[in-house]
Amino acid sequence: MSTTPDTRIPMVLLTGFLGAGKTTLLNFLLRHPAMTGTAVVINEYGEVGLDHHLVEQAEPDEVELIEGGCMCCTTRGRLAESLMSLFTKAQRKQIPSLKRIIIETTGLAEPGPILNQLLNAPQLHERFVLDSVVTLVDAVNAASTVEQIDIAQKQIAGADALLITKSDLVTPEALDLLKAKLLAMNPDADIQVPTKGAAQPGWLFTDGRRRAGSAGYGLSPLILKADSLRLAPADPNLMTADADPWGSGPEWDEIQTFSLIVDAPLPAWKFYGWLDFLRSLAGNDLLRFKGIVNIEGQEKPRVIHGVQTVLHPPEELDRWPDEDRRTRLVFITRGWGQETVRNTLAYLKDTPNHDPMLDP
Repeated sequence: MSTTPDTRIPMVLLTGFLGAGKTTLLNFLLRHPAMTGTAVVINEYGEVGLDHHLVEQAEPDEVELIEGGCMCCTTRGRLAESLMSLFTKAQRKQIPSLKRIIIETTGLAEPGPILNQLLNAPQLHERFVLDSVVTLVDAVNAASTVEQIDIAQKQIAGADALLITKSDLVTPEALDLLKAKLLAMNPDADIQVPTKGAAQPGWLFTDGRRRAGSAGYGLSPLILKADSLRLAPADPNLMTADADPWGSGPEWDEIQTFSLIVDAPLPAWKFYGWLDFLRSLAGNDLLRFKGIVNIEGQEKPRVIHGVQTVLHPPEELDRWPDEDRRTRLVFITRGWGQETVRNTLAYLKDTPNHDPMLDP
């Protein structure tokens, strides 16, 4: 991993379905001494939701001071512009030192489109870096919400960390069942249980622990153990002549975690071409993917990470984490997502190893 300090301003995307407790958590968190210099960007329409003792007013183009030297602004759909405005005001000393940013989404927001704004705006990449996606989960209503609400599933599957709120209102047994359900949906996420909003800054901001290329980065145990999740191809010997290869098919909200192992190094054009094709074909069924990739002709591995159709910029690691040089990819999919991955594998296996666009 890189030893060069990353001086960009870290950002956390804070999501959670309606009523999950984002405002309560922020009101507590922003009073923590370690959060001085934090800006809260509220990426939603309507009135600012933070406690009135913390924020008196926040018009679209205004930045308001919060207790402890924190700041707040609203975006009304202008996320990149608001972030650049904060950066410029900090450079001009018009606001206190800008050390980190929390982007609070509306409860009905999918993480994918917001991440797309953050990752694909060139002016942001040089100044800001995404540290984590953190999703709040309401312990009281989570069971019904997750089963019935599409957006809640995407918020959970797209998170690096899950914070279970309102845990004091459920039994320990119900809390354990919820943790197990969340791990089944997103086995790579850190799960924390703040009491009455008492979250710790380190649960959101990790000093680079979740960012490939940073000195503190550690590859996900889920990727390192990917063999245990290896995608098993369909067994043709079990199929009869008149059998339906799809059967009744999965339920639309059936969430699966599985991995794909590729033994040989992959040409860059073939791998990224397959990944683009897969993202466009799977669409909303592809909730999250990440992995370590052996690109042909390159000694160092690449780490990839995506949420829905959004691909984070691939990062090169300084070294392989162990002796295993295989490409290992982990997917979280819904509905037909696993079958879509399975049925596109022929592109990786059967297409020529040279780029046909370079043929004479």
